[in-house]
Amino acid sequence: MSEKLEHTTPTNAEHPADAEECIVKQLCPAECRDLVRRFSVIQSQDISPDAKCLVILDVRTPQEYNAGHLDGSINLDFKSASFSDQIRKLNRNNAYLLYCRTGIRSARAVMLMISLGFMELYNLTKGIEQWQREGFEVVLDS
Repeated sequence: MSEKLEHTTPTNAEHPADAEECIVKQLCPAECRDLVRRFSVIQSQDISPDAKCLVILDVRTPQEYNAGHLDGSINLDFKSASFSDQIRKLNRNNAYLLYCRTGIRSARAVMLMISLGFMELYNLTKGIEQWQREGFEVVLDS
């Protein structure tokens, strides 16, 4: 079951009427799998340089990431001193699916990204632990 939270972030503090809507959704593992599939289909059909893509961010430590992660994910360690700087460098026009082990770090990372003006964010509730409990595959680094 997904929960849609609407969050309004002003683009300019002096002009709150110009606010844009930020989409934040909490997704279960099956919904995350479906989201990844939908974006894969869209990206295969739309090869324009302006096409929005889904970026999967694993915000666990590199050791956790190497022990098993979602296919196609990028590891940005939430505990790293450079995490905020790495997030600031990301394209705010893309959609982002975030996850960690249990959902706590990814929820905090989502809040940071909202404050930085990211507009479309998805969080895997209960993290990769729930993903694996439900039988979904992870990729192991060798």
